[in-house]
Parts: sequence; structure tokens; C-alpha cells
Amino acid sequence: MKDVRRQRIAISGIFLMVGIMLGSWFARVPQLRIELGLNFAELGMVLLAQTVGVLVAMQLAGHLSNHLDSRAVIRVTSLVLPWFLPLMAVMPNAITAGLGMLTWGVIAGLLDVSMNAQGVEVERRARRPVLNSLHAVWGIGALLGSGGTVLAVRAEWSLSSHFWIVSVLLVVIALFSGRWLLTESPAASPPSKRTAKVGFLSGWTRAVIVLGGLGAAVALCEGAVSSWGGVFLSEQRGAAANIASLGYFAFIVAQTGTRLVGDRLHRRFGAVALVRWSMAMTGAGVLVAVAVPSVWFGLAGLAMAGCGLAVAIPIISSAVGHGTKSNTSLAIARYSTLHNAGVLSGPAIFGWLAQTFGISAALTCCWCRSG
Repeated sequence: MKDVRRQRIAISGIFLMVGIMLGSWFARVPQLRIELGLNFAELGMVLLAQTVGVLVAMQLAGHLSNHLDSRAVIRVTSLVLPWFLPLMAVMPNAITAGLGMLTWGVIAGLLDVSMNAQGVEVERRARRPVLNSLHAVWGIGALLGSGGTVLAVRAEWSLSSHFWIVSVLLVVIALFSGRWLLTESPAASPPSKRTAKVGFLSGWTRAVIVLGGLGAAVALCEGAVSSWGGVFLSEQRGAAANIASLGYFAFIVAQTGTRLVGDRLHRRFGAVALVRWSMAMTGAGVLVAVAVPSVWFGLAGLAMAGCGLAVAIPIISSAVGHGTKSNTSLAIARYSTLHNAGVLSGPAIFGWLAQTFGISAALTCCWCRSG
């Protein structure tokens, strides 16, 4: 049990590292756009390149898992990924920035698949759910990264200096965490796995497709609420800019807090019942935000939606990993392809619905789709 606890701390360190990196990055994107001289269209293409890289990585991860276990992939990618922060700060133009983000997306995608596979492996050995707490650690890291960026801006650190300091910190975390990661157990990774050929259609089982579709629907709703919540408060509730900006903060804090107790709830109520209740909580949050014409009720509704959407993705990811008897990384890679399609399409679909039917109706539609 002591070894499992140490291994859980190790993979928690990787989740924390990724959260800090993304929190630092997203908080600095506006300044990066100015320093690189990108217009809004160019910035959009640069950010899209990262998403394309992640989707490419989902396909590469399946083939890579035929030769390397998740521990080996994490040890390499977690040491390489942090250096993209200072690298992006010195890109000379939109083309090189796009290529940098494409490569970043590939490395990040490989790491994402492997660290979730490690989380499933910890669950197997601990014989209890842990993925919710791991995703909570990611959320804490994102809050720390964004908070650190606020302090760096106030201290008037340059973009490059800030990113160098963050990168060094992340590499130190990765080095310590990588020492205690798990090799995949024989049950999860039999010898035949290493010799079996992984084709384009490999791993697309019925369970993966069904769970992937469910994950995509939840991701669509999560992306819509988190991306457009502030716009809803501003346009529909007349919130000032500083109040509207609290929309995402309320959402992510509520989501992270719920994930801290999500594994306990998972053990007590079971996966199916918990997902149903979480979707009901999401619906209640959307209803509160849409039905009550108040800024503060709008914030409360977004927080309730954060609570509701918190546990679904970790539970679905766990089900995918435990549902395969052969290659955990391949199953998670295939599932993540569909999940990330929901992440990518969520804000865009919501924008079309909002333009056609209004933001309030769009929020309701997105919840109905995920529920």
C-alpha cells in the first residue's frame, strides 16, 4: 500500500505540472499576441494548430503504445513539454508560432494519454477510484499557474523570463515524479501486446465509441459553459467586465473542489448513479443561470454547472481504461480522439446556437445534448 501511495503522488505530480503549465500559458496569451504582432485571425490559427497536434497525437499514441509503456512516454514528454513555453515567447512570426504550437500539441497529446493510462494503472493497484482526485490536482495546478502569472505581471517580469522560471520549476517536478511512475501490470499489458500490430482501426471497440461519444457530449457542454459563461453574464445580465470575468473562475473553482471529493462519491454511489446526478446538477445550474435575471444567480448557476461537470470526464476515462483487457493507452487514445472533438467543437457550436437562438437558449441546448 505504501508503494501505491508513492506512485499516486508521482502521477499527481505530472497532473500538477501540466495544470501549472496551461494555467501560466492561457493567462499570458493576450500579451503573447501583442509581442508576436499577431492579429486575432492569426492567433486563432496558432491556437488551432495546437488542437490539430493533439488530435494527431491521439493516433500516434496507439502505435507508440505497441512499443513503449506509459511510464517511458511520460518520462520523455514531461521533460520536453515545459520548454515550449520559453520557445513560444521568442517565435518571430505567425508561421513559426503555428509550427511550434503544432509540435506542442503532439507532445502534450502523447503525455495526456499516458498520464491518464497511469491513473488507470494506479486505480487497478489501489483497487479504488483515483482519477477524480488526479484531475482535481490538474485544476489546482491551473489555478496556481494563472495566479503565478498575475504576480509575475505585477512584478513586471518579461514574458520570456516568466516562462523560463516556470519551465525550470516544471522540469524539477517532472524529474522527481518520473522516478516513481508505474510500469503497466501484466493484466493491462500482456506480452502479446508488444507484438500485435496496431492499425488505424485498432482499438475502436463498441465500448470505446459509446463512451467516447458520451465524453464528447460532456466536453461540448463543458467547453460551452466555461468559454461563454462570462459572455452570458455580460450580455444577458449586464455584468461589468470585472464581474463577468468571475464566471470562469467560479466554474473552475467549483469543478476542482468537487473533484477533490469525487473519488469518495464514486465509491459510495457508483459510476452510473453519480454521472446521472452530476448531469442533473449541471441542468439545475443552467436553469438557475438562465431563469433568474440576476448576475449573482448567474455566477451561482455557473458554479453549480462546474460541480455537475466535474466528475463525469474522470469517471468515463476510468471506464475506458478498465474496459480493455489489452492495451490501456490505445483505448484511451481512441476515446480521447472523440473527447477532444467535443472540446474543439463545443465553443463553435455554442456560438452558432447563440447567434441563432440567443445565449440563454444555447446554454439550455448544450446541457440537453450532454444530458
